[in-house]
Amino acid sequence: MNDGSRFLKLGEILLERRSISSRKLQRGLEVARETRQRLGDVLMELGYVSEEEVARCLAEQYGFSYEDMSLLEPEPSALELITPEFALKWCILPVAYRDQLRCVIADPLNVELSDTMAAIARKPVVCTLASKSEIQKAVRRAYGLPVGIAVPKRRRTPQPESILQRDRSLLIESVSDESASDTVRRAA
Repeated sequence: MNDGSRFLKLGEILLERRSISSRKLQRGLEVARETRQRLGDVLMELGYVSEEEVARCLAEQYGFSYEDMSLLEPEPSALELITPEFALKWCILPVAYRDQLRCVIADPLNVELSDTMAAIARKPVVCTLASKSEIQKAVRRAYGLPVGIAVPKRRRTPQPESILQRDRSLLIESVSDESASDTVRRAA
């Protein structure tokens, strides 16, 4: 557990918890760098860690509490602050609305969302973390929305395009374009 004396990266926390091997972490870092995706998303897509494990590690990393969504009963006054569409789109569940607004979110780095919620509530906002899919299920339950048929996600391995392959194909395209325009000029 991180005592707060030093900042740990997501990969370091996963290694400390023995949730992932250093070899898998390196592979995830390579793919994240090449695809410009967040490490947690890549590790989940590769099937190395669960969504809940990433959410728990992010909570630890950024000093949030992790919320068990099955135990929550949001107050009607909190739910009235935003529409269900807003809650689903931004993956947020308002839980309590008293001297402060308490919400559950999935992305601890989305400061704009917490600022927006503070402006809507006109009160300070306190956030806890949970996984995106658990928040979305809880939002549907809280607002009485149909859950729909759950379709299992196919696990896919991201195949990042190599930078060299991309640069080579761009070079070939530019040479081809120049050759075509030279041919047109000569014909004219």
